[in-house]
Amino acid sequence: MGIRFNRDSKRATNGPMIFFSDPSAEIDLQDEIRGAIDSRLSFYAYRRPGDMMVSFGSSETIAEGIGVPGFVIAPFHPSATAVTIPWKPTCDCKRPYAENATFPQKSTTFEEYALEIRKIKELLGNNPDTKVVASRVACIDGNIDVAATFSRLCREYPSAFVFAFATPVTGCWIGASPELLLCGTAGKLETMALAGTRECGKEMEWDVKNTIEQRIVSGYISDCLESNGITPLLGKTFSRPAGGIEHICTPISADIPSDFNADRLRGLLKDLSPTPAVCGYPKDLALDTISRLELHDRGCYGGFCGPYSGPADFSFYVNLRCATIESSRYAMFAGGGITSRSSENEEWTETELKMKTLGYALADDREIKNI
Repeated sequence: MGIRFNRDSKRATNGPMIFFSDPSAEIDLQDEIRGAIDSRLSFYAYRRPGDMMVSFGSSETIAEGIGVPGFVIAPFHPSATAVTIPWKPTCDCKRPYAENATFPQKSTTFEEYALEIRKIKELLGNNPDTKVVASRVACIDGNIDVAATFSRLCREYPSAFVFAFATPVTGCWIGASPELLLCGTAGKLETMALAGTRECGKEMEWDVKNTIEQRIVSGYISDCLESNGITPLLGKTFSRPAGGIEHICTPISADIPSDFNADRLRGLLKDLSPTPAVCGYPKDLALDTISRLELHDRGCYGGFCGPYSGPADFSFYVNLRCATIESSRYAMFAGGGITSRSSENEEWTETELKMKTLGYALADDREIKNI
């Protein structure tokens, strides 16, 4: 199913549509997603973790930045501009004329990934408080039914934030993210420090490498909140499953300050994203290293997305366990935190496990034709 955009769109929703996750609603939802694609509209569909409802919307226009109520999409690199698919068109929105989304040219080989890891380890030395997240991409030929894949991910990953979106600026993406970046609701901010990766079912203690990664992420998020005048409260750390793997998770919460507004939220998000879990630490060092060593553009991978109604009512999730889709091919992304203790073979295996979260659903949908 090709994702293409032009100026001849004739169909758009007037605000988000809600579907319940049951068989009677599923076909209607798939029809809406396919209709948006066929009409070459920007669209979004998402299901929050543990929820029974799916939200969908489409638009002929998009807005720059975060401020207009709608579905927000922020790329990985902090210098890139976020866009919003609005609930309803406003004077702040515009119809984008140029298609400028990029698609990876080829898959990352093991040799290329191993070389990147070695260069990162040489750069970091023996400093235990530094890390750089090295990502890789797998480009695969095949026609993907975005609507059917989205429904399958909703069924198979009930505890994930399942999403699909497309705009001319970002291209089409789909995923099932385990990681909350920041949520604001009922006077509270919620986030999490999520780091470390291993197969599910292991009862042993986490190893030193993964424990250090988690400590870096937890400390960074706490520092970001405090530097923005917000006092964090750290919950109990536990092992959190995500498909066939699990991560170390520390929930973090805080009261929303009375003077918290859109400008303060944007400032906090700029500090938080990308987190050390998807970028590294220190951030400037990690971003510079990634731009020099990686052979692909991450695009929206490692950025964030989610619904925004106001500075105290939003839910943003990190764009992980994801793929970008073109007419006859797709590209899956995954990465791992590289420290002085990293092993090239183990890091490659970790990214393979992460790609399986989405890979099974996409592989199945290569055989699906439009219903």
